[in-house]
Amino acid sequence: MTAKPYSPPLWQKLRERLEALPLPPTEDSILFRILVQTLVIIGIIATDVAAETQMSFWAIPLSIGGATWSWFHRRKRNIGAKFVLALGMIIVLVVFLGNLVVKSTDSRLALAQLLIQLQVLHSFDLPRRKDLGYSAIIGLILLGVGGTISQTLGFAPWLVLFLLLSLPTLILDYRSRLGLEAIPLGGGFNLPSSPSLSPQRLLPILGTVLLLGLTLFTIMPRFPSYQIQSFPVSEPEQ
Repeated sequence: MTAKPYSPPLWQKLRERLEALPLPPTEDSILFRILVQTLVIIGIIATDVAAETQMSFWAIPLSIGGATWSWFHRRKRNIGAKFVLALGMIIVLVVFLGNLVVKSTDSRLALAQLLIQLQVLHSFDLPRRKDLGYSAIIGLILLGVGGTISQTLGFAPWLVLFLLLSLPTLILDYRSRLGLEAIPLGGGFNLPSSPSLSPQRLLPILGTVLLLGLTLFTIMPRFPSYQIQSFPVSEPEQ
């Protein structure tokens, strides 16, 4: 009676196939990564300021730790870590759907919490440029959610700071798309040799955008803020 040939389990076959795939190109500009992470931090703080919450106390350290871990592991496959992150995102989604049922009066805060939790998980897997782009978009969405919740001018400084940092971030993103190299400096920091990042060019652009924004803010009509009102019900009988 001949013995059957050894057949590895399905999970091992899947792992071998994933390891055989070529690695995607990584983003090596640490300045680009720092600016994107700063945009995310600004979005989290702006949401806290507008909603009067304390999510930044745990979200910012975890996001920074995840981005640091992702930098040192950007050239690895990290299959196990990606599996754990996918499982965590499913759990976060279930919690978000539960919050929608419990906090049915305003879904904006539940959405902001979902985005922050997803960003914290996503910060552990940022090898490519487009992954950093997703993080920057999440920071922008958080800023927009905070803008709809905010009722004071305490939100304005964070908006200006986000705009100030988004300009060099977009320039570095465009340079990365073109495949331009950065000049390595001491300590591993890579600063691009581009005159477009000089303050002489960024400040006029920032001033023009702020002027246009203030003009549009002045001439736009004021509409009632977003509200969800409950249906009228009768008082309980005594």
